[in-house]
Amino acid sequence: MAGIALVQRDLAATRDRLRDWFAAQTDGEVAVSELRAANRSAGWSSECLVFSVTTDGRSAEYVIRIPPAGGGIFPDYDLASQVATQELLHGYGIATPAPLRYEPDPAWIGSKFLVMPRIVGHTPSDTSYATRGWLHDAGVAVQRTAHDSFLQTLARLHRVPVEQAAWLARPGGVGVGPELDWWREYVRWGTDGAVPELMSTAFDWLTRHMPSEPTDLSICWGDARLSNAIFDDTGEIVGALDWEQACICPAEADFAWWLATRRQMLEVNGLDLDPELPGFDSRDEVVRRYEQLLGRPLQHLRWYEIFAMVRMGCCILRTQALLRATGQADHFLTRAPILPAWTVAAVGS
Repeated sequence: MAGIALVQRDLAATRDRLRDWFAAQTDGEVAVSELRAANRSAGWSSECLVFSVTTDGRSAEYVIRIPPAGGGIFPDYDLASQVATQELLHGYGIATPAPLRYEPDPAWIGSKFLVMPRIVGHTPSDTSYATRGWLHDAGVAVQRTAHDSFLQTLARLHRVPVEQAAWLARPGGVGVGPELDWWREYVRWGTDGAVPELMSTAFDWLTRHMPSEPTDLSICWGDARLSNAIFDDTGEIVGALDWEQACICPAEADFAWWLATRRQMLEVNGLDLDPELPGFDSRDEVVRRYEQLLGRPLQHLRWYEIFAMVRMGCCILRTQALLRATGQADHFLTRAPILPAWTVAAVGS
């Protein structure tokens, strides 16, 4: 999707200025195609547009990532940090898009922006991959490859030395406490201070039950789910996308986010399955396998899964506010529950 923004961008003007930007970097004749949405399965937070560039008869496809005009889901869009994260991780064998071109000067298109090569493949939808679409129809072997490729990508990510990504520290530092504080402040910002009582209750529960014993820290994706990955026809990951929520936390934060979003998808579709696809591991089996890959037991998974859904709820609240502000009050997401039923029950206990 092209993102949710308070101000609609003039795509024709952006295309012209983007052509000028490419022309400034080459001696050849440059043509830029029309800009169109890059991914309709995900991509709510930034404006992500795909286009082709032809230079001296040679064409290549790119994606431009732009902070939403007028404001968006997040209070700040630090593209320089995203570039540094993706370049670091690419060097450790994680399939982030490369090479990247970052332009910090807003004079070109009215905003800083990031250009990266387009990766062609399949992106499962968060809400329906277990009921229809490419992954559902691909068969057990491809499902198994996609599942394992995703699991191995997480394991590879969580082994990258955290000291090499100091820019990912939150204002209060690194780890669970600063991350929880950041999200509490985020929901205040995202709701203009009108935090629903349910979310205040959820944050109070998380604070009371926050894990106390030390856990190894890792570079975390922050949004580790299938819709942020691109798969080839065999099920291998060829693109790992959307690193704007990257942080330094225990690996449990990423792994539980994946578990919780899988559970959320099943609840949305009224399904009672474990696993949700025949080529996937059950919850117990994937936990066992990831502990082997990580080399230690996973701790406090229930807390981290609840934290995952509270973080998701914060983003839902902000998305709903943006939809209403842009005249889309009838959008289905404005009627979406802030938290799934199982999370509501947990934080009320």
